Amino acid sequence: MPPLLSSINNRPVEKMVSLAPSHTEILFALGLGERVVGVTENCDYPPEVKGKKRIGFFAHPYLPQIISLKPDLVFTYGQVHKGCTEALQIAGITVVNFVPRTIEELLQGMEIIAGINGEDTAGHEVVFLLTEKVKKIKARTASFRRPRVFFLMSEEPLATPGPASCQYDTLYTAGACPFPLANNVPFALLSWEDVVRYDPEIIIACGRENNQPPKKRCPGCRRKIPLCSRNIEDIKRYPPIKKIKAVQTGKVYSLSCENICRPGPRLIEGLEKLSILFGFEF
Repeated sequence: MPPLLSSINNRPVEKMVSLAPSHTEILFALGLGERVVGVTENCDYPPEVKGKKRIGFFAHPYLPQIISLKPDLVFTYGQVHKGCTEALQIAGITVVNFVPRTIEELLQGMEIIAGINGEDTAGHEVVFLLTEKVKKIKARTASFRRPRVFFLMSEEPLATPGPASCQYDTLYTAGACPFPLANNVPFALLSWEDVVRYDPEIIIACGRENNQPPKKRCPGCRRKIPLCSRNIEDIKRYPPIKKIKAVQTGKVYSLSCENICRPGPRLIEGLEKLSILFGFEF
């Protein structure tokens, strides 16, 4: 558990700033939305976030604006906010750097964050219900064969989540046998030959699900085809992929980014979707 979460305990917290969409979702889900005074342009959920002050982008937050809000806590996300974190601490602002690498770490962190509400138990009840859903999935998948699954983060370069990422743990918890990696890294760069040798039975990519309309381009995104807007045909357009069992059997799926790439409450919804795609029924 990231040690900076301990800075939440035993202190009054009235104003918070979130620099990550996942953290914004967590705060609102736990009933702390009214205390959020600033978010990034990339924070797009829940709908109530629309009225919040914008303090730059996820990758480029605007420090003077954050400091002007005089927050009690600022939630940051790992190395992407390293420079920002140091500057905020110099300014005397408490920073909570929360980067869950597993679903368990996510739920533990949410439980601690829920304590900001003091005696109010609503946030703890949210965490309890999410935890029960995870337990149900784990129990259902425990005794079944795990299908070989490849998660496509990006095609150029070709990347997949590593064991030190919440995405990898989500795949495993949902019942998959993710692409094997020797090193405990958050992601790994591969070649298509690596993937063909693994011959995954299922390919998953973050993108646009079949029933979803085209997504609005995220602020700051410069990709020709944004990763969050990919559909199955975009994923299958690379020639080497046609040799893979998942493509030959039609088991290539795109899943909304918020359900697998954002370590927040909607990740559990993604966990349920993945488990069904992997052949486990509830």
